[in-house]
Amino acid sequence: MKLYSFFFLPSKDFLGKRLARLLLAACMTSALTSCQALSFYTQAIRGQAEITFTKVPVSKVLQSPATTPELAAKLQLAQELVDFAESELALDSSGSYRHYADLQRDHVTYIVYAAPEFSLEPKTWWYPIVGEQDYRGYFQKEDAKDLVAQLEEEGFDTYLGGVSAYSTLGFFNDPLLNTFIEYPEVDLAELIFHELTHQRYFEKKETSFNEALAEVVAREGTRRWLRKKGDHQALATYELRLKRRSAIRSEIESSIARLKKLYATPLPAEEMRRRKTAELQSLHDEVKTLYAGWQQKPSHFLSTPLNNARLVSFTTYEALVPELQQRLESHDRDLGAFFQDIEKNGRLLPPSP
Repeated sequence: MKLYSFFFLPSKDFLGKRLARLLLAACMTSALTSCQALSFYTQAIRGQAEITFTKVPVSKVLQSPATTPELAAKLQLAQELVDFAESELALDSSGSYRHYADLQRDHVTYIVYAAPEFSLEPKTWWYPIVGEQDYRGYFQKEDAKDLVAQLEEEGFDTYLGGVSAYSTLGFFNDPLLNTFIEYPEVDLAELIFHELTHQRYFEKKETSFNEALAEVVAREGTRRWLRKKGDHQALATYELRLKRRSAIRSEIESSIARLKKLYATPLPAEEMRRRKTAELQSLHDEVKTLYAGWQQKPSHFLSTPLNNARLVSFTTYEALVPELQQRLESHDRDLGAFFQDIEKNGRLLPPSP
């Protein structure tokens, strides 16, 4: 999972006047009549500060005798992936992923999605710079759990997930993190290409579009990376993985369509709840059956109970992938032309010739 950082810290004086000014600006720009969002922005600033002041140039980490051979190999691979993104994928790192930060924890942030009990319209939050988004991110899990408790008390379905990486959209040189540096090669490639796409293009209030765009570029980039290496077996395995993702996506989209139809039906709450539970159980069973047929352990998607918020988190990343994949194909997979189209037309399809 990925998310964006909304507040940034320019110097180490974050306990002094600079922090006060940032917090004041946060309260003012959040269009609130009071500083009720103060704690959220405080933790965001402090979390970003931790990353900013923990990171070390990769070159120094590689030279350190304390660096294990395994970490050195991963950092070197990451540098090669960033170089490849810049030379082959029409992406510009602008200095991102040239540093490394060990945060001494498994996740960099925690993200909360919410949706009404009988709706698949996500709850949204507004942020300075990036506008309205479908989720809320916290650097401390306890803060995220507090929001979940509040939302559930208000009747929302919720989903809380750990996040391994996020983008500051070019405001900072994002570092490599211990939370993802040990990923397998294909996953690391996908992640770096995904996050660098956010730096190249980001559209306000279009969470699903931004994430799908990054997914499409990441998948195309990973294919090209494996071809360049001549690793045909890994490429075949990756294509199979994408095919299986598509099969899962098809099951989820079918279930979403049925739920939307159900929620539009005038039924008593108890009957609506019963049918919703049955549909979600059916989806769980169908996806589990797919994994059993592939002789694979079920993915993270089934690790928590399914509800509307969990489905919202899925559609944030996957719903527009087929549409954008077709758009890339229309440019003969020329990423430069594809990005020019996106930068000119955004989510709108270009006019027919």
